[in-house]
Amino acid sequence: MFAKVALAVVFSCYLIDHHIWTVGGGYIDPVVINALDNGPSFQNANHNISVVGDNFVLDGKVLKIISGSLHYFRLPSAYWRDRLRKLKAGGLNAVSTYVEWSYHEPEEGQYMFEGDRDVARFVQIAAEEGLHVLLRPGPYICAERDLGGLPYWLLGKYPNIKLRTVDKDFIDETKIWMTKLFTYLKPLLIGNGGPIILVQVENEYGSYGRDKEYMGSIRDIILDHIGNKALLYTTDGTDPQLFLSGSINGAVPTIDFGSYSNVTKVLNTFRRYFPHGPLMNSEFYSGWLTHWNETLQQTSGHHLVNTLRILLNNNFNVNFYMFFGGTNFEFTSGANYDRSYLPDITSYDYDAPLSEAGDPTDKYYLIRNTLAEYDPELRNIPLPVPSKKEAYGEVTLQSRGSILSTKGRKHLGKQYKDVTGSVLPTFESLRQRAGLLLYETIVNETDGELKITKPRDMVYVYVDGELQGSLYRGCKQYTLNLKCKPGSRLSLLVENQGRINYGNRIHDYKGILSTVKINNNVLGGKWFVTGYPLVFNGEEKSLSNDSDPRRGPVLFEGTFNVAVHGNILDTYLDTTGWGKGYVWINGYNLGRYWPSVGPQVTLYVPGVWLRQGINDILILELEDAPKEPIIQFIDVAILNRRGIMCKLP
Repeated sequence: MFAKVALAVVFSCYLIDHHIWTVGGGYIDPVVINALDNGPSFQNANHNISVVGDNFVLDGKVLKIISGSLHYFRLPSAYWRDRLRKLKAGGLNAVSTYVEWSYHEPEEGQYMFEGDRDVARFVQIAAEEGLHVLLRPGPYICAERDLGGLPYWLLGKYPNIKLRTVDKDFIDETKIWMTKLFTYLKPLLIGNGGPIILVQVENEYGSYGRDKEYMGSIRDIILDHIGNKALLYTTDGTDPQLFLSGSINGAVPTIDFGSYSNVTKVLNTFRRYFPHGPLMNSEFYSGWLTHWNETLQQTSGHHLVNTLRILLNNNFNVNFYMFFGGTNFEFTSGANYDRSYLPDITSYDYDAPLSEAGDPTDKYYLIRNTLAEYDPELRNIPLPVPSKKEAYGEVTLQSRGSILSTKGRKHLGKQYKDVTGSVLPTFESLRQRAGLLLYETIVNETDGELKITKPRDMVYVYVDGELQGSLYRGCKQYTLNLKCKPGSRLSLLVENQGRINYGNRIHDYKGILSTVKINNNVLGGKWFVTGYPLVFNGEEKSLSNDSDPRRGPVLFEGTFNVAVHGNILDTYLDTTGWGKGYVWINGYNLGRYWPSVGPQVTLYVPGVWLRQGINDILILELEDAPKEPIIQFIDVAILNRRGIMCKLP
């Protein structure tokens, strides 16, 4: 028998000097206690969590953590309770969540902890639903988020900053951030009567570096805020080089691996270096992430639960990553780099037990049935079922014209200071987080080859307003045959597709980072720079009615009616036939669509973002709108329709 556990996302591993850790005061004899926890009770501040021998012990009872990762920033707050309740009904007793720095401080000093960003409320709801919480505050979290969850403005404020090191600027900013964060979360630590039992130090640092001084600094920063009120932990991969580099004294080391790993081999390797302490797979992968221009990543549920049994029979604590994935709304998707740049799709469904819309899948039922073998009482909890979706039908859109038109520039663009020379400003130096940057200059060439060796990321190339092609980092397309004449205006529209979130390339500045050449001649004259942050305020209706896609990115607008009785249901926007762009519904940015490349075709639309009666939809199409600008709401997700953009080298 073991307690039900909710999501625990873990990414670091730490060296431990002792066999017993206590939190909340007091000493517990290192004896095996068979009584197991049936869920947290947060009535007072006298709780104590510790490590005794090979177990976590909470208030004198062995706590077997069966957790699942669920990130509050990947779904509307109105759905938090529903997802957490389903997580517990699946047999879990804990939830694991990252805290995303950039989500709460998108611009320097502009803190946001209300509504969908109220992380303290998320933790409180988890407690109300009887779940422990595993907190992963970073400061770096990866999580397939832009810049690994670090705020982009660090790169602009400190052009030479060295992220994830003891660089003074990085450490000082981390201290400021953690102080702000824990003013909200400190009361929710287990030693203060809250549900937070474990707090992670950094995130899979062993995959990035070996600097113990840095890890010690992050440990101490977090420790200053949590004291003895919760346990610290780390997590890393199963290679000794990873978990030894990422571990630190004073934090429980854990590891992460998927269902195809040899558990016996992993266990024996880990125990050679850490002979005592709890075993925990802090990221037991239930699925995997997917990039644009890939096949949808999916894993076997039967294989997953077979490995789960092996883990439980070997006294492992487990956190499923992910148990619920959710969505990378707005411009929050990150990217990876493996031979080339690989931007993440908008959906973070992850082939998780709960789908992007929060519906239990076959994998969910397999996990619950497996956990019920160890805790028969689980069968008494009602099974959740998939929710109904609504197909709201077709919407006919009207073109509002190109955002590069005179009115488009005036109402949607931000004119930055003109620059002279061959070095162009980046998004970060201009303090623009996302969206588009337009670089323009007058050329003196007659036709020839345009060359940009460091486009970040997609560059649409216009000459005198006519689209001539594009350059793309992901396909390593750095040259383009150009038709121009002396006096032509060269316009380079750059789309930021997400900063790299993992590995040694995370210092991922956006814009044009190399010289711009035509026929190997560097363009070093005057450049006019316009930014498009793509934060709309309603003035987009004033654009000219020039809808020719060749004249630049075109904005489309429409309305649709929702007439239902009772709750408004979730739906999916089918982008079939469109090129690439972004969608806003009632002001909410659903994220990027790119159906010609795939595999994602539909965008998830939460019902709580819709309203009875008339709803507004806005689409920015960057490439090719259909001849008839019609788009459709359907009641099923399409995430596995593979297109082709380029074959990676």
